[in-house]
Amino acid sequence: MKKASVALTAVLIVLTIAGSPRALRANTSDRAKKDLTKLILGKEVKALMQLPATKEGLNVYVKSEQNKHLDGRGIDMASLTKYLKSKGVGVDTNDWATATDIKVDNDRVEIHLGGGGEGRRGSNHANKVSPGYKRAGGSRINFRYERELTDGDLEPQNFLRVMARVLDVSEIQNQIVAKDFPTEFQQAIAENTVKEGMTYQMVVLAFGDPEQKKINDTTDGSLLETWYYLKEGHRWVLTFTNGKVTKVQAY
Repeated sequence: MKKASVALTAVLIVLTIAGSPRALRANTSDRAKKDLTKLILGKEVKALMQLPATKEGLNVYVKSEQNKHLDGRGIDMASLTKYLKSKGVGVDTNDWATATDIKVDNDRVEIHLGGGGEGRRGSNHANKVSPGYKRAGGSRINFRYERELTDGDLEPQNFLRVMARVLDVSEIQNQIVAKDFPTEFQQAIAENTVKEGMTYQMVVLAFGDPEQKKINDTTDGSLLETWYYLKEGHRWVLTFTNGKVTKVQAY
């Protein structure tokens, strides 16, 4: 009887520990968290909508089908509109902001932009200002999964797709693509310049889209193109042969 009592006590202790909030951990590895932090922290993203100034931030629900109050992005726009008017705007539409912190919890990922929405004089100050007031201090976004996170959720392309609901993440995407390029071309892209041997994609990453393109006539069947740029007071003329830069001219 004593042994049965001890065994029952042991089972109850295990169940109590398992049910404790501290025992609940995200089903994500430290490696996945570190990789995601390295990918996003310190990078520039562009807001595709107004983000609230206070530290509560914007909630984006990854699976929004079960809540009729959420739009296709997983946002309660009616609630957000009221919140922006009463609390102020931390990051405006089309503003570029730096990711200053990232936190991975059991069921959500929190991204801080430009300081995380603390505000210049704290969140309470936002209650005293006029609607739509633009405040210093940035904002934050809570990507809520409403289930336990996995390493798959934190995989770069998967999470960037979720971020893309409310942020332009093209700069981060470009850096991922550039990692596969030869070192000399990675360096050229980082310095916003062009070298012979670069492909169309590399040039676009370094210079952006050209102001003008011209396809030239050839007699040997090769594809000869010229791209024109005006950058920092200089006219750049890039000649491509069969998809690669063969001549760089700057005037």
